[in-house]
Amino acid sequence: MTGRPLVVDSRRPADAVTVEIRLTAADGGALPRWAPGAHIDLVLPSGLVRPYSLCGDPHDTTSWRLLVRRAGDASAYVHDRLQVGDVVHARGPRDRFPLVAAARYLFLAGGAGIAPLLPMVRWVAAARIYPWQLLHLDRDASLLADETLGTTVGEFGLVADAVRAAADGTAVYACGSARFVDAVAELAGNRLDLHRQQFDRPEPVPGGTPACELVLARRGDTIPVPAGTSLLDALLDAGVPVPVSCGVGICGACIVPLLDGTVRHRDSILTDTERASGRSVVTCVSAADSARLVLDV
Repeated sequence: MTGRPLVVDSRRPADAVTVEIRLTAADGGALPRWAPGAHIDLVLPSGLVRPYSLCGDPHDTTSWRLLVRRAGDASAYVHDRLQVGDVVHARGPRDRFPLVAAARYLFLAGGAGIAPLLPMVRWVAAARIYPWQLLHLDRDASLLADETLGTTVGEFGLVADAVRAAADGTAVYACGSARFVDAVAELAGNRLDLHRQQFDRPEPVPGGTPACELVLARRGDTIPVPAGTSLLDALLDAGVPVPVSCGVGICGACIVPLLDGTVRHRDSILTDTERASGRSVVTCVSAADSARLVLDV
């Protein structure tokens, strides 16, 4: 599926390494509304597909806004080649990082991780009933776009202090690099309600990705997965049409239903409840924790 055709309506630099892109429907029609934290899979003319968080107004049906930081082939294409008037395609929106109901909120962003948090903060701030705080760990405050929303900090120590000071049960939203999000998670422990999203691949599995067998229940096939091979690569090599987008466990495109077996979850999408249910596996980064996984494929 190619996705919805969109036109680049405008673009502007947000800082030295980030560009803001405004997209409108190619047919001039209305775009779907979306929930704070949602993302789209952007399909570029080059064929590259990458997820980007929506950072504008969820109720705006005339345009979608993205913040794209230079960090790879897709973002380099956006920075260097994508121009006003160009047509791109998008799948979604997908809501894998939802804003939950809570008594208080702590929003923590590393770099471009500010993008999905901006709509959340604006919604919480507009409600005027929830205590909240936003800290943005970044070298350039201009990415924040609205200086009234939060504070850009220069060192992780201030973020750590905010996590330690948060009241029990605070909903903590951490978004950024795996290193940033993992550090927040270690500080939050089980005392805080942590919601996380990261933009890069998690650290390699100690000892390498283990070998296993994938049993495809509906197809009746069994696929051997050699050590060091991802579940997604094994499925694609066997001709199983699994959607591919980010490849780093943040978009949800390659989630496959799981019928039996245990998984070493390494994504930043599934909730603790979804992981505990044992019904899904994010095949691009997660690994088998049993000799066999039975998939509903």
